[in-house]
Amino acid sequence: MQKNFSPSELKKWVSNFTGHGELPFITTSGLIQLKELEDFIVQIKKQHADCVRVYFLRFGMDDAPTQKVTVNGQLADGCKWRSASATLTQATVALVPAKNFKHDENFVFSADDIITGQQVTTLLPGTTGEGTGLNPPSGSGISLDNAA
Repeated sequence: MQKNFSPSELKKWVSNFTGHGELPFITTSGLIQLKELEDFIVQIKKQHADCVRVYFLRFGMDDAPTQKVTVNGQLADGCKWRSASATLTQATVALVPAKNFKHDENFVFSADDIITGQQVTTLLPGTTGEGTGLNPPSGSGISLDNAA
């Protein structure tokens, strides 16, 4: 799902991941529809992106930017975020357009994230109004005790 966020929101969610290395990863995969990926590429080419940065993030349990869709009056399994802690979700990824791709003599890669009008364009697993796009969904039988 393509969304725009402020750089500070993105930074907070990245910090939720990088600042909590003790938490289980839980997520085993994420899905992005090819159409959404193609639309994202069209959009970021207009921003003069020459690469994409992949961020690892966690949301707060109350600030995950996905819609809560119900089935028979209950939150749909695919719309639930697994808890990695009392306050943070399972891990996910965000694709962010960047420019000025380069690497130094030690092959350390770098680029500048593209900020347009105080917003960062992102592509997250999931679809608008249909779920997180992450596996395993809540209730999949995987417990935090068994997560690696």
